[in-house]
Amino acid sequence: MATRAPTVTYVTPPRLASFPAERAALEYSSRSIVFADDGGALLRAWGPPEAPYVLRVEEAGARWRVSAWGADAPGARAAARAMFSLDHPIEAFYALARGEPILRRTPAAFRGLRLPRDANVFESLVHAVVGQQLSVAAASAMHARLTDAAGARLSAGGIEVPRTPTPGEIRALGPAGLKATGLSRAKSAALLALADRYRARAFEGAWLADGPSEAAIARLDAEPGVGRWTAENALLRGTGRTDLFVAGDLGIRVALDRFGAVPRDAPEAAARAWADRWYPGWGSYATLYLWRRLVADRQRVRGAVVREG
Repeated sequence: MATRAPTVTYVTPPRLASFPAERAALEYSSRSIVFADDGGALLRAWGPPEAPYVLRVEEAGARWRVSAWGADAPGARAAARAMFSLDHPIEAFYALARGEPILRRTPAAFRGLRLPRDANVFESLVHAVVGQQLSVAAASAMHARLTDAAGARLSAGGIEVPRTPTPGEIRALGPAGLKATGLSRAKSAALLALADRYRARAFEGAWLADGPSEAAIARLDAEPGVGRWTAENALLRGTGRTDLFVAGDLGIRVALDRFGAVPRDAPEAAARAWADRWYPGWGSYATLYLWRRLVADRQRVRGAVVREG
């Protein structure tokens, strides 16, 4: 439990970086972010799986103020930059989008939106396994039950912040404890296997972030309970790779169909080919912006129905 005074430092975000002051801007990957009631700050658990700490980020003029309960100033700055992918040169993605009919207006609508990241691949794998074949809302509810069962929370500045259970906490819950949260037998077994594999250092190495994407996907795909969708999500969110288009995601397939790019019943390979054609090296951002546009369009439709009703 974090009770000591935090380290306070600042980062200067790039010109194309919008501070995610609303949960809607983090719809695709909000994870365990908590928005403070006393202003525009957000808090999130960060750090290695077995030693998480709390990071708080808020706007302070042209800079972002970063407070960390458990990291020094350089570590806190690096964490904030990683959390919101501040080092991604998204101008390159925007240049590609201007030549592609589906997303060419989306960068203007969501200017500066960057990939919200997880602290590590283990955390991303836990989220992805829990979320398999579930809606975003159902996955969030399931993860909240897992968090409660493990007592996976930190406290910072008087605010309670949920975190992903550590590998040790998952092992301590065991099959019965995991089942009590509502997880299926298969998902419980997968989480227990991932906890063991973490102890074997299976999710470490620069190759996950910098090596060939297909090799990294295949490596995680081979883990118990991890398929391609889970592997792609874990790599995208856990490493910040920009080159992963999650072609098998239902929401992305719905978006591609709705916006006239790829029919929903087309093979997954067709969706992947669309991303390879238009967004080489930037499939992660095509995934993010397609999802954000789909969510925004749904909100507009619901708003119109309410006004007309």
